[in-house]
Amino acid sequence: MTTDDTDGLARNSVTLGEATFVSIATMAPGVGAAFAVIAGAGFAGGALPASVVFALLGCLFVAIAIGQLAKRVTSAAGMSSYLAAAFHGGAGFLTGWGTLLVYAAALPYLALLVGNMVGTSFAGAMGLGYTAWWIIGALTCIGLALVMNYLGAQFGTRVGMMLGAAEIIVMLVISVWMIVAAGDRNTLSVFWTAHADVDGFGGISGIIAGAVYAFLAFIGFDAAAPLGEEARDPRRTIKWAVIGSVVLVGVFFVITTYASAVYFGPDRYAGFLAYGDGDPWMEITRTFWGAGWVILLITLLSSGLASANGAAMAATRTAWALGRAGSLPHFLKKTHRRFKSPIAAIAVVFTFAVVVTLGIGLVFGPVSGFMFTGTVLTVGVLPIYMAVCIACPVYYLRFHRSEFRVLTHLVIPVLGLLFLFPTFCAGAGITAFSFVAALSYPMSMAGYCVAAWWAVGLAILGYLAIRFPERLDPNLIISDPGPEPAPETDPDSQTREAVPA
Repeated sequence: MTTDDTDGLARNSVTLGEATFVSIATMAPGVGAAFAVIAGAGFAGGALPASVVFALLGCLFVAIAIGQLAKRVTSAAGMSSYLAAAFHGGAGFLTGWGTLLVYAAALPYLALLVGNMVGTSFAGAMGLGYTAWWIIGALTCIGLALVMNYLGAQFGTRVGMMLGAAEIIVMLVISVWMIVAAGDRNTLSVFWTAHADVDGFGGISGIIAGAVYAFLAFIGFDAAAPLGEEARDPRRTIKWAVIGSVVLVGVFFVITTYASAVYFGPDRYAGFLAYGDGDPWMEITRTFWGAGWVILLITLLSSGLASANGAAMAATRTAWALGRAGSLPHFLKKTHRRFKSPIAAIAVVFTFAVVVTLGIGLVFGPVSGFMFTGTVLTVGVLPIYMAVCIACPVYYLRFHRSEFRVLTHLVIPVLGLLFLFPTFCAGAGITAFSFVAALSYPMSMAGYCVAAWWAVGLAILGYLAIRFPERLDPNLIISDPGPEPAPETDPDSQTREAVPA
């Protein structure tokens, strides 16, 4: 592979539509609806659609805060650049460190999901059992995502657009089919606590516990943010890509979850994940379409692949940006001379993905493995989203007070905090509040894993602060992707600027 340490990423190569579909594909609407969201049914029961609405509102508030920050700060470091700009380079490093965990762990999560689908669909074929097939499926998913990342952002985003559109269409068709078939079981009561009756998770506790997995399905809406140095008109592109992806996929999740809840029956929905040997959407599709279930299988496999590609793009670009800043090893900033892809970061992230996928999959099995890694993702990302909500008003009050708007820059971020905090407590096993109930094993271990990761990050931060404080300069994380803008007339028309002195 030909490399050049000094070459940057491919500027002006990603459009608004492509950036939006990176976020959409990273959320994996198909896989999210068929596996991630419904994992919360064991906690929320038939009230899971309420959990989805809860997560949708929380993510929308965060997306608006990200959009406001992206209007002023655009970098391959994504959310870590927002924290660096608002507070300090150290806050930016810790956010980047946390983002690395989230998106690097997303690859094993998605690979295990894909592996489980392949294993259940092909077990016995060619003389190979379930274990062999899930390993083949998982490694193939990682391998294809590696190729897509290696060939550069534009190639990966365009493939993501095609795969994302296909999965949404197929899942919506099946959902409408289920809603019609449900007949008089259709009810709006699933959007409140009437059916939140799982033992130990009654009422609002069940909705919040279910929201852990609803938030899991939304993780990735911010994946467009690290494309800031590759997007055209980055301030406008990143803002609307993040907000638009939340709205589009949020409505999709509400429809699909409602459809499965009323079709299966709200009062017995707590057992939905076990239906069809752990693949309930596939079993329902067999009922409706017979051999047409293959269409759904292809759709879900492509969904997992597109999401793995998007997650890897976010992880590798964050690692690249931190390597460029010097807060992580400098070799991570190496890029391919032709494709402008961050090949050193790609090598590290994908090696991590293979090791974790095989390790967790062989210890817990693919199903418990993806639920565990999914919980790690949720617990890991929610503090970052909460920090972004705090960074939004702080940044505008510190550096752009004349543009500060109470509703946009304060009320909406605070609302985001109110939705995120109880879900974080539920996922992390913090039962300090009566409406929070801890998750079961092995998901209950997710909080400890995330805490250990942050402890390592704090140790690295302490080392940098003592030995190399200059590497925590926020402007090393927030690189300038273009010339300074003209005096502001339309905020959305500007390009990013460095942190004011």
